[in-house]
Amino acid sequence: MLAFLWVAVKTIFAICFVLISIAMIHEFGHYITAKMCGVWVLEFAIGFGERIWKKKIGETLYSFRPFPLGGFVRLAGMDNVEEKDENGEVKEEDEDPDLPKVPIDHPKSYVSRPWWAKIIVLAAGATMNLVWAMILMSCIYIFAGGPISNILVLEAPQDKIAFKAGVRNGDIVYAINGEKLTDWSQGMKIINSNPGKQITLNIIRNHPINKDASAGGVMRDNYANSDNSYQTHDEEKLDIVVVPEGPEGAGKIGIGLAPNNYDYTKLPIGTAIARGCEDAINIIIQTVDGLYRMITGQTKADVAGPVKIMKMIKDQSSKGWTDLFYLTALLSVNIGLLNLLPLPVLDGGRIVFVLLDVIFRIINMIFHTKFVVTSKVEESIHFAGMVCLIALMIYVTFKDILSFL
Repeated sequence: MLAFLWVAVKTIFAICFVLISIAMIHEFGHYITAKMCGVWVLEFAIGFGERIWKKKIGETLYSFRPFPLGGFVRLAGMDNVEEKDENGEVKEEDEDPDLPKVPIDHPKSYVSRPWWAKIIVLAAGATMNLVWAMILMSCIYIFAGGPISNILVLEAPQDKIAFKAGVRNGDIVYAINGEKLTDWSQGMKIINSNPGKQITLNIIRNHPINKDASAGGVMRDNYANSDNSYQTHDEEKLDIVVVPEGPEGAGKIGIGLAPNNYDYTKLPIGTAIARGCEDAINIIIQTVDGLYRMITGQTKADVAGPVKIMKMIKDQSSKGWTDLFYLTALLSVNIGLLNLLPLPVLDGGRIVFVLLDVIFRIINMIFHTKFVVTSKVEESIHFAGMVCLIALMIYVTFKDILSFL
């Protein structure tokens, strides 16, 4: 019973961490850029439902609500739609006693900002989702470590310096002059910067030993050759002195090399951040490619609903925080990029209307026409998009539930 409760509590905390962190970092992007662009941020809320805690700091009300699976920012003029009654008077919306009533044409209203400021505010949420993925991936490397990339000797020609000194094909250079390498490019720089000077290559050489597998299975870290044999490796460490030749900054020892993930350790913070950002960028590239393939019909659309996402979070949280961070980074990238799609109700759809407004203004100025997309029309289209999105989520959720039965 206690074990079940522990799993349940851990799963709940994991779900809250994943969903709240992704939503909050997204909304923080809108919040901070709105502040920078001179838009009045009326409220920054964590969760949904009626406010259970609130505090006003400066001109912004910060609130906490009972369902903490997301959040939102309320910008002055962002959702104002002027509707007139039968007498031509502007209808009053239901007033929120905790928020001031701001006219849509207020100087700090979102509507009064230039088009480029609106795009910055709208795109900032998705951008912060991508930044959050980079932060999470960097944290994995900083606190849990990652594979360090040593030099693998692919080829050591017999007429070159390295072979004559004792280097052989398959050797792994894990350190130079006793300084452990965290990246193979680091080792290349040391070699290149020391022409005419002695350097010591600290090498690991594996000697394969064939063993009979007829009496048992293959153990971890062994290499299967066939159904009846496997290999173990007798590891030997060597220190080989070489003198690179060539001009200053271009020292060579005559080996064909490649990176090799020989070890796994905590990385220096600079290397960890660089590696984390690189991995996050790769996730972004792969996600963009996947979206493109789905949109163009090259691959079948595979959309995960809330139920499937909850299960994914539960599964990854049971493996450890590093797997949970990786999943959070993956979901953050997906949500960020999906938000940039030019569809109604999404940030990308709102950006389309900003650009349409700019285009219509140019056309009106040139041809003296009066093309315009009113806020009422825009919000009606976004509302229709929201209905379609909710319907899609219900369908995907139902499909996910059926897949688990």
